[in-house]
Amino acid sequence: MNSISYYKNEYPRPQLWREDYQLLNGKWNFAFGENVTDQDMCAGFDGGMKINVPFAYQAALSGIGIEERHDTVWYSRSVEIDKSHLDGRVILHLEGCDYQTFVWVNGVLIGSDCGGYHRLSFDCTSAIREGENNITIKACDDYSVEKPRGKQRSKDTNYGCWYTDTTGIYKTVWIEFVANSYISDLIIETDANEGSVRILSEIVGEATGAILKARVTYDSKEIASGSVEIVENRAELKISLTEGEPLHLWEVFAPEIYELELYIDADGLPLDRVGSYFGVRTIEAKNGKIYLNGKELYQKLALDQGYWREGLLTPPGEDAIISDIIDMADMGFNGVRKHQKVEDERYLYYADMMGFIVWSEMPSMYSNTEKSRMVFEREWFLALEQQRNHPCILTWVPFNESWGIEEILTDKIVQDFVNDIYNKTKKLDPTRLVVTNDGWEHTVSDILTIHHYEQDGKKLRSYYDTMEKCCADKWENHHKGAFANGYGYNGQPIIISEFGGTAFVKDTTGDNWGYGVGVQSLDEFYSRLAALIDAIDSLPYSCGYCYTQVTDVQQEVNGLLDFDHISKFDKEKIRSILAKSGR
Repeated sequence: MNSISYYKNEYPRPQLWREDYQLLNGKWNFAFGENVTDQDMCAGFDGGMKINVPFAYQAALSGIGIEERHDTVWYSRSVEIDKSHLDGRVILHLEGCDYQTFVWVNGVLIGSDCGGYHRLSFDCTSAIREGENNITIKACDDYSVEKPRGKQRSKDTNYGCWYTDTTGIYKTVWIEFVANSYISDLIIETDANEGSVRILSEIVGEATGAILKARVTYDSKEIASGSVEIVENRAELKISLTEGEPLHLWEVFAPEIYELELYIDADGLPLDRVGSYFGVRTIEAKNGKIYLNGKELYQKLALDQGYWREGLLTPPGEDAIISDIIDMADMGFNGVRKHQKVEDERYLYYADMMGFIVWSEMPSMYSNTEKSRMVFEREWFLALEQQRNHPCILTWVPFNESWGIEEILTDKIVQDFVNDIYNKTKKLDPTRLVVTNDGWEHTVSDILTIHHYEQDGKKLRSYYDTMEKCCADKWENHHKGAFANGYGYNGQPIIISEFGGTAFVKDTTGDNWGYGVGVQSLDEFYSRLAALIDAIDSLPYSCGYCYTQVTDVQQEVNGLLDFDHISKFDKEKIRSILAKSGR
């Protein structure tokens, strides 16, 4: 597996690295907030409960592990700040906190933000002092369906394919020590045809007249460099990667990675230094096929909801992230569709390093109102901008199965909203494919995706063995069809992006379930899987598939791994089945 020279385990933001930081995961004071006021709590508290950050209180690994709903939660802890760090700025980052977050430092309100699926950053410099400092965080959440909530249930008990909800902090909390003028945002765009990289940086603080310098290395060897003056706190720099050097491409399971160092130089004094990396590759859809670096790509994906028994949406550690990718690769999958979750960036880092494909999907809202559309759009583009530099992401998926856009079949307002998200996504990032409504009822979309959980391979093939059947207004043995009214096939590649979901009969007791009639034995499972894969692979228009799913998730027991992320099956047998598929 590749690795980046500067990377350290547990570093939460691998593509904008600085060496001076402090992780704040671990024990915090914790309290439920129904009967307290901001004035009571904002300067810190030492309640009777402790919580293990970054796990939500509903998760066993938090040390609390109760599922009773509480709409307000509080966190507090002391942090020692050395005098040397007072010369610059102190930024507090919460990688994920659901849903509305307020931050106080030493009793001073620093700021607030909304959204559970993007990094929340707060400049604490004005309130920080040498020595001991108190950080207090309040998070407010509820069961509203007018905001993205993904697979988090919206009532007190699990139902269908919706699971225990997540309130408050559920990703890493950390402090970053930066200069008074520093790089706050970084966009890396590569051009495989030109053999170049374009770097766009946003600068916070006084930097007019300073110089942004860049150094690109491959395999520890410097291959290119450049510099440009910072103007109005922005810098844009384009660097050739092929002067005296062949272009190295990011490929599936063979990822070539470039490292990048950036400096802000002011009259010979380095104000800021960051490390990053990138991969060069192209992904395009044309003539009904998908091409990676000009070669036809057949995608063998697994649906991944990213839940753990004791951590819920939070992995128990970095090893768990690595293990999931390796397990799927060992079974013969070349990627995952991250379903209804904006994943920990460390997952994307390891997927980058292993050459493992990721489809990045936005957690759904479940009500289409003017308010929910505004909330969704803001959160989608914040999540997209945060992830866009990762070469492993080949496809963006803003919507799934018409969730939150239920009237898309006939309602032009809903269709226009979805198309607007598509167009803005393509404008912001024209380098990737976009599936606007994964599963059915597509408007504009770069791929025609189909969800169908038929368990008989021959029947599944018969439903889609002609283009007319793939594009039908209503699919056979299905309640949906390919396109919304007014839209039709336009030469897109076709992928069966959800199928399978097979469970053992013995596991489907009580509220536990899988799709269709379960299997009685391992041999029956392997036989059924082979028939389904063969059916999809034999479709003349198929460009791949996404099997449901990586792991069991609470009452949904159709994973390749159980809820403890231990394989239920012989990996080599599954690999041999998948090895026969593809073009």
